[in-house]
Amino acid sequence: MAVVHIPTHMRHATNGAATIELPGGRLGKVIDALLAAQPALRDEIMLEGRVRPDISIAINSSMTENGLLEEVPDDAEVHLVPAIGGGSSAQRR
Repeated sequence: MAVVHIPTHMRHATNGAATIELPGGRLGKVIDALLAAQPALRDEIMLEGRVRPDISIAINSSMTENGLLEEVPDDAEVHLVPAIGGGSSAQRR
């Protein structure tokens, strides 16, 4: 089973679960299975039928290149990676 790691700020939608085990396959199927198991994650991950632009996905420490068509091995670690925001350049001075 692939292990999907849930970021801390999304765990309210998983009743506090930090990881969820799901069958591997194409990333799209893994995401579908994740949302079927944890429907409250839908708004956290999806926007208009696509993975939110502020979420990246890493499979076994490599950022996905083929989007939802990426292959997810059954023993994979899948990380949902939220965008990291920063302040304006004036705030960094």
